Amino acid sequence: MIDKLSWNGEGKALDIGTGSGACAVKVAKKFQNSKVTGIDTWGKAWSYSIKVCEKNATTEGVGEQTNFQKASAADLPFDDGEFDAVVSNFVFHEVRDAKDKRDVVREALRVVEKGGAFSFQDLFLSEKIYGEIEDLLKTIRDWGIEEVHFTNTADLVNIPRLLRVPGMLGEIGIIYGKK
Repeated sequence: MIDKLSWNGEGKALDIGTGSGACAVKVAKKFQNSKVTGIDTWGKAWSYSIKVCEKNATTEGVGEQTNFQKASAADLPFDDGEFDAVVSNFVFHEVRDAKDKRDVVREALRVVEKGGAFSFQDLFLSEKIYGEIEDLLKTIRDWGIEEVHFTNTADLVNIPRLLRVPGMLGEIGIIYGKK
């Protein structure tokens, strides 16, 4: 997913649903001139915390480059266009305070600056969650997003055919592009 992020690494990046901070750390390591913010709700169902993220970032040598805060992906506490790049890995379908998961995608894109990059991996091939993929991509374009691409994750990694079925890994894809 991070390899699909077409960004020069200058400026600010946001990792939505950072969990233990792994994705934020990877973005910071790949884009050494960036400042990366990771957000998550760290609710009762999660054992992660801001301290765990900070420890992981420090251990990986990017502690000064990263920061973490509690926030919901459904209502990001940031200004429109505040980030040069936004990523999220397998989170949107889990956001409990948004009934329509397309709203979570829209909220993530709201904080990307015009011309900024994004890369989101989720269950985008689940019609139950997002509808038809082509309709989802059209909807995103209709929101004014300049460049939108889709890649089926199963085409990028060696996932056994048995696990490529709906309800399993066969519904995972990456939506990426430029605002």
